[in-house]
Amino acid sequence: MDQKLYPYSIPIKEMVARYEKIYTAAINDIFQARGLHNQWVGPDIKCITKDLERSVVAGYAFTVQWISDPLPDERDKPAAKMVESYPEDAIIVVDAGSDQVSGFWGELATTVCLKNGVRGAVINGGAKDTGFVRKMGFPIFCRFSSPVDGFYRSRLHGWQVPIWFNGIRVNPGDFIVGDSDGVLVIPQEIAEEVLLEAERIMEQENITRDLLHQGVSAEVASEKTGRKDL
Repeated sequence: MDQKLYPYSIPIKEMVARYEKIYTAAINDIFQARGLHNQWVGPDIKCITKDLERSVVAGYAFTVQWISDPLPDERDKPAAKMVESYPEDAIIVVDAGSDQVSGFWGELATTVCLKNGVRGAVINGGAKDTGFVRKMGFPIFCRFSSPVDGFYRSRLHGWQVPIWFNGIRVNPGDFIVGDSDGVLVIPQEIAEEVLLEAERIMEQENITRDLLHQGVSAEVASEKTGRKDL
């Protein structure tokens, strides 16, 4: 893992492990309390290659940007060079531009990602080879699956650059957390403090849940744990 790509003081393995114990709804409660109401990438981005059940996928953003351009790319294997640079514990965040037909991910990219220890991918468009990828157990959050290869409609503009994803600016190194409810983008400036706050909320909710299982009323349980409400 290239330390230049990773902007946090908490070691990456620890950061990932701790965030993967926290579901997105708890994190979003923190965003709302802070007045951040636009960090969810939206209801159309779901994991289509893995049944997450109660699992959480987390990692730091490695950004990719495509632009609409039907002309062949004159560069020597830019996508292969990019894919080989995907770092361990990253989540690849792909801006598919205006192309809402093509698949911007497939079996071969997944093979490299599994070798490199990449955590998952988030695409504001489509993915292909999803049956193969599902068998490989790699989580891809996207809008749809498609047999169309993005190379015929788009050009790889760059990677590790700021991108817009459904109206959210995603910078390289921002923290990404996804589960069965969707995907959140956590700006790197607040990612560590959000983690600590989310862990406090989870501890509080665990205590509240135990009280409810013991037969304590919802009102009394919330009062005992200092919650404003359930």
